[in-house]
Order: sequence, then C-alpha cells, then structure tokens
Amino acid sequence: MSDTIHPIAAETAAVKSPSAARRRWPRELVLLIVIIAVTAGIGVADPGFVAKQNLQFMILNSVVLSLVALGQTLVIATRGIDLSVAPVMGLGAVVTGLWAQQFGFPLWGAVLASLAMGAVLGTLNGVLVANLNIPPIIVTLGTYSIYGGIVFIYSDGVQVYAVPPEYATFGNASILPFLPIPIPVVILAGVLGLSWYMLEHTVFGRALLAVGNNAAAAYSAGISCASTVVRTYAIAGTLACFAGLIFVSYTGSATVMTGTGDHIELQSIAVALIGGTAAAGGRGNLIGTVMGSLFLSVILTALVFMHVPPIWYSAGEGLMILIAVTVGMNQSRAGGERT
Repeated sequence: MSDTIHPIAAETAAVKSPSAARRRWPRELVLLIVIIAVTAGIGVADPGFVAKQNLQFMILNSVVLSLVALGQTLVIATRGIDLSVAPVMGLGAVVTGLWAQQFGFPLWGAVLASLAMGAVLGTLNGVLVANLNIPPIIVTLGTYSIYGGIVFIYSDGVQVYAVPPEYATFGNASILPFLPIPIPVVILAGVLGLSWYMLEHTVFGRALLAVGNNAAAAYSAGISCASTVVRTYAIAGTLACFAGLIFVSYTGSATVMTGTGDHIELQSIAVALIGGTAAAGGRGNLIGTVMGSLFLSVILTALVFMHVPPIWYSAGEGLMILIAVTVGMNQSRAGGERT
C-alpha cells in the first residue's frame, strides 16, 4: 500500500508548508469575496435582496445543494460522476413528503427512511459502476432515468403541498432562539466536518483519493477499488436523499420534478469543480464545494433580481463548469494545490 498512500501523504504534508498554503486558500477567498460583493452590490440596487427572508432562502438553498454536492465531490475524487443524485433527491423529497402529508409520518422516521433509501440507491450505483466496467456517466445516466421513473410511478403525479409542523420547524427554525442559525445549516456543518475528517484522516479517505489518482496502482497496493467505489456512491446517494428531506421540510412542497427540474446533478458537479475538486480525480475540496454552493445560490438569486430570463441560467452554469475545469487543469499543470 505504500506505493500509493505514501505519495498522497507526502502531498498532504506539502500542503501544510507556507508556500502550499498560499496556493490552497485563494479559491475559497475569491468565492467569499465574490459572494460578499454580489450581495452588497445587488443589495444596494434592490434592498429586498438583503432582506432576512431572501438571505435565509439563499442559505437554505445552498444547504440542500451542498449536501448533494459533498457526495458528488467524493465521487468525482474517485474519477467518477453521479448523474442520478437529482432523482434520488427527488425521491427523498416526494416519498417522505407524501408519507408526512398522507399518513402523518413522524420526522424521525422520515430521517431514517431518507438515509436508508439513499444508501440503497447509492449502493446500487456503486455496484453497477464497480462491476459492469462501463463509464460511470453511462451507468448513472441509466439509473437517472430509472430512479426518475420510480418517482413518477410512486407518486402517480400527486404533489406534496403540506407537511406537519415538525417538518417546517426542522427545515426553517433556528437551532436556539437566541442563535439565529437555521437547523439545516448546523446539520450541514456537521456533515462537512465528518466528511472532511473522513477524507483527510481515515484509511477509507486515503483509499478514495488513491483510486482517483490511479486505480491500477491502488489495486496493486492492496486497496479494494470496488469496495471503495461502492461505499463512495452509497455516501453520495445517502446525502442526496437526505437533501430531499431537507428541501421538502423548508419549502413544504415537492413535485415529481424536484431535483431533476433544477438540474441539481449539473449544479452539484459545477460547484464541486468551482470549489477546487479535480475533474480528473484524486483531489476533493469539501470546503470549496460548500463555498461554491453558496456562490451559485447567490448568483442564481441575483439573476432573478436582475430580471435575467431563466433560459440563460443553464448556459451560465455550463460556462462556470468550463471555466472551473480550465482553471483546475492549468493549476494541475503548474503544480497547483491538493486539498
């Protein structure tokens, strides 16, 4: 295992040096500066943009996207991709929402159900990717259609339009009356912390990066590539489905197009790449992914306030992906950061 793990450990140690640190943080800082600048600029032109309700809307939107994108980041770090996160999120929102609406399903049960459902669907993705020898984009494009079809079949077109008060509290209330931080933000912080620790300080995290760097070398070093891939996709599915529960809790509604209608799969890829995750695998910047999610949420909301036609939104997301990949490739050629 030393042939693969030791170089990664050496590179991780290099990041801690002063020169590497200067290369590591600019992306996050640039995103933060842009977020503040856009918020201030649009807020001056239209004070409604910085109203408490709109700020909370942008933050909660970014929380949902961040949960999906954190899983996507791990998948991309293995040199994979998961297009099925959109319908998986939709399943989490519609299934738990309908159970709550029709049967009064308790919140704790919805949490467990969303986690279990996401883990099963994600594991299926991982098994197919690891054993079919077919590119992940093809496999997850197929499961995208399958899972999306399940949403339609199960819901029969019925929409979620109301959830019990405990769901609304879970999705919108602050963690403490005197601390105005929404519960989903606290949950995201916990998920981010656990994901970061897993990626940076566990054997599984090192194996994940090793597979993304060079799967053949990782296999020769004794790493179970198939098991690593399956677990990574399972995590991605779990986070996507749980994000669906967060979504239906704070909005109080969900439709068969939840997730897929907003192209959450493309958005999750975009913010992962914008945040500094390497498109070629082997590097995942989880903090950058969360910053990228907030950045995209602010930008898309700003476009609404600027009365830009929605038809341009997808074009803008695609442009951001191209820019992020180009910048990332240039940094790699120049010996850029590894996070």
